[in-house]
Amino acid sequence: MSKVKISAIGMLLAGSVLCSAQVTFTEYPVPTPGGFPVVITSGPDGNLWFTEGQNPNNFGNRGNTIGRITPAGVITEFVLPSIACGPQGITAGPDGNLWFAEYFAQKIGRITPAGVITEFPVPGAAYPFGITAGPDGNLWFAERFGNKIGRITTAGVITEFPASAGSPSPLGSPPGRTETSGSPGGQGTRSAELPLPEYSRSFRSSAAQLHTRSPRGRTAIYGSQR
Repeated sequence: MSKVKISAIGMLLAGSVLCSAQVTFTEYPVPTPGGFPVVITSGPDGNLWFTEGQNPNNFGNRGNTIGRITPAGVITEFVLPSIACGPQGITAGPDGNLWFAEYFAQKIGRITPAGVITEFPVPGAAYPFGITAGPDGNLWFAERFGNKIGRITTAGVITEFPASAGSPSPLGSPPGRTETSGSPGGQGTRSAELPLPEYSRSFRSSAAQLHTRSPRGRTAIYGSQR
């Protein structure tokens, strides 16, 4: 069963001695079996939002769901219009909405706190992966196999910038916000038609979880596999 795990870690700094307080873990089952939560971020509505990149009912276990979890642990799922789109990165935008990358659908998605979804196609075989809000009021994303960095305005206008020739394919997990682990394909397999990220070869389990750790009031998100 896939779950979102939220853990609180308290830290006490006394002089030069760092002491760890008691750690409490609470797990919240994701309603969709095998939903495979991938990336999680804080939303403008005070909730947490996460992508579910896997679904056993779809070919290749590619999910198409965005999840929302309240601080009390109440989870709501929003099904994306594109089937088996494999959403990956997600971030809060400057417009008060959540923006996410649809890896297999070649789209950037936007979801309002009320759950209204809009999708914007990315030109070519881009396979958008990580996404983050930029200082210019736009959203920036990495094109895994397009070898480009993309920019999308809050109105949905996309501009692409080629990466340097011979540079590694960009993934783009937003620094200080999210790290992920686990395979969007679930079994670590590749497809000539729909290539999977490099890291997918190292993880075989579909029982991945997301952790939240809060040392001294700061939040970092980690992906884990067990």
